[in-house]
Amino acid sequence: MKDLLLSFDVEEFDLPLELGLDISKDEMFNIGYSGLIEVLEMLGDKKATFFVSCEFAKKYSDIIRDISEKHEIGLHCLKHSDNYFNMSEEEFRENITEGKKIIEKIIGKPVVGFRAPRMQKPRYNVLKELGFVYDSSYNPFYMPGRYNNFFGTRKLFYRDEILVVPGTAIPILKIPLIWLTFRNFGLWFARIVSSLNFQRYINLYFHPWEFTNLKEMKLPWYMKRNTGDKVLNNLNKYIQNYNLITFSDFVKKVHQ
Repeated sequence: MKDLLLSFDVEEFDLPLELGLDISKDEMFNIGYSGLIEVLEMLGDKKATFFVSCEFAKKYSDIIRDISEKHEIGLHCLKHSDNYFNMSEEEFRENITEGKKIIEKIIGKPVVGFRAPRMQKPRYNVLKELGFVYDSSYNPFYMPGRYNNFFGTRKLFYRDEILVVPGTAIPILKIPLIWLTFRNFGLWFARIVSSLNFQRYINLYFHPWEFTNLKEMKLPWYMKRNTGDKVLNNLNKYIQNYNLITFSDFVKKVHQ
């Protein structure tokens, strides 16, 4: 049975702000929190990795601590609006150092995994210096307005001794299996892409806010389509055919 690295970027729901829409700070957090509760109930005994924003972790420290008892917690960012492209190396170092300390203080455990918001490219030498072991901020495909890694590798690779775990995409066409395609193209699409992916693992990630029904919000249709129960039910069906494993446990298998 193939390993499934299922993960969730746990963050304040600031997407409306990015699109120039109004949303209160309380609503940003409440939407993410309610979706997170749904995700945890759906997972049951299965394990996943949660990359957490410090803003979210400070507001909901109890639930993040509870999650860490069973699942893996990684660092996502200080706040989801962080823009690493505009930071110097020293500013990035200070940002990630602070974020790592905040999460580790909350969960009482070392944090060894990182994923940047909006899949921004991190400074791997800094991650290594700060004790991270792996990064999952790399998608080997093109995302308009985000990144262009269409000719990048789909395979595991190292940068400054950090193991980079790329997102999943089928060969040649580089059609990705991510939260957006999973919701908009459906369960059949996810299963096809998974069957055509010949890597030893599948790397699939979501955001807890997707598991809250966003139908009535003023968002682009593709951002709110199939949110709430629809994606929750489809994900529950999808994961039954895989061995769910945390990123840290997967990294250990790779190093063996």
